[in-house]
Amino acid sequence: MLREKPVVIQRALFNHYVELGLNEKQFVILIKLLDQENERNIQPPLEDVQQGTSLSIQEVSHIINQLSQLKCIDIKIEKDEQHKYNEFISFDPLFEQLALVLNETKQENKAEDQNNQFKKLFQEFESTFGRPLTPLEVQTLNHWIDTDHHSNELIRSALNEAHSLDKLSIKYIDRILLNWKKKNITTVQSSKEESEKFNQNKKLKQNVNSIPIFDWVNGENPYDK
Repeated sequence: MLREKPVVIQRALFNHYVELGLNEKQFVILIKLLDQENERNIQPPLEDVQQGTSLSIQEVSHIINQLSQLKCIDIKIEKDEQHKYNEFISFDPLFEQLALVLNETKQENKAEDQNNQFKKLFQEFESTFGRPLTPLEVQTLNHWIDTDHHSNELIRSALNEAHSLDKLSIKYIDRILLNWKKKNITTVQSSKEESEKFNQNKKLKQNVNSIPIFDWVNGENPYDK
């Protein structure tokens, strides 16, 4: 079997050529132009581009003009030292457009991921509360994310903290998050350490309050009562 050099194109171009406004015929011609790109970027003969396709020379020429109009290539005509005119092709517009498409796709994927993460957090709140959230509670949840910029993980940690203390309410969770924000607590690990410290102080206070007070002046012993 005859082995030849493969045609190499970027996977991003292969996956997103439709978003560049290209149809299949235009994409094939673009690939052939890229494959025949040379150091001087001189446009290859139309016959070479046509080879292996079912297109006529006129159709190939028309498609190349379309690629220029779609800003996938930039064609310049220059005169050389022999006063001969040559057409030069630049693919810079193609890769500039492709970069924009990829960035837009990345932003769309990020927005979709954030939306899915919010839905998951929303469902966890309703599951923990054992009821649908009210519009005001949903608004507060959005406020934590959009205005206070708390991460979903930190909000989830505050939810678990309120649940463990049997003080399950949006207001109490808001107080937890406000307290953490004042103490510059932004990670789940830091929130856990703060909760442990709070529980230890609370336990110590309860132990101190449970110590009986002796009235030595009047000779009273609280254990005798």
